[in-house]
Amino acid sequence: MTPAIIGWSLAAVSAIWGLLTWFVFRRFTDHAALRAVRKRMYAHLMEIRLYSEEPALVWNAQKDLIVDNARFLALIAKPVLMLTLPFAVLYAPLDSVYSRSPLAIGHSAIVTLQMPRDLREDDTQFVIQAPPGIEIETPPVRVFAERQIVWRVRPRLGVRGTLRFFPPGRGADSAVVIRSIAAGERTLALLPRRENSPGVLWVEVDYPQSPVDIAGASLSWLVWFLTISTVSAAVATLAIRLWAAINRATYLR
Repeated sequence: MTPAIIGWSLAAVSAIWGLLTWFVFRRFTDHAALRAVRKRMYAHLMEIRLYSEEPALVWNAQKDLIVDNARFLALIAKPVLMLTLPFAVLYAPLDSVYSRSPLAIGHSAIVTLQMPRDLREDDTQFVIQAPPGIEIETPPVRVFAERQIVWRVRPRLGVRGTLRFFPPGRGADSAVVIRSIAAGERTLALLPRRENSPGVLWVEVDYPQSPVDIAGASLSWLVWFLTISTVSAAVATLAIRLWAAINRATYLR
């Protein structure tokens, strides 16, 4: 999958989120009250500037500005809360798709097993089995302070498969921990950095962070998301205002 597809898919998701944000704020916000509060806030700022040599007036203007800021936040609280939950749900899958890429072929990476207890002497005897195309470069190394066991792996081919961890002397069918791993071409598939697994707290593959390319610019997916969604909402607002102006002009004729 080409980087352009990755980038434009993020642009589409961001634009849709921006339109959703615009609709929620338009539908569930008292715009007349917001305009009144904004005007009062501007007036207080002008008071602070005009009466800068009158401490009492400046103090009163600052107090009124704080009160109107609180009113402004209260007016937008409902749509903000309505958007918080869906964004919280969307963040993890979007981050797993757009923030990281699969392991690069020919480059080493670290696989970490986080244990829920202090490490024992026999923990280094854990066996790791990788899918074809993934080479295990080192034996298990214990990090006592972090309660972790780590391996270094190196992809030789593009692959999507599973890592299996099992005690010595037992076959892969008796694996106590299973974790997905991916290397090679970047796709739109979910790519969680950590996965929960029975018997351990988590297993992590150190996937490299990767920016998203859109129109020749490489930025973090979150920067693209916030930028495009904001522009999308602004364009929707301008379009509605333009449509209203055209309708008024037509009516006046």
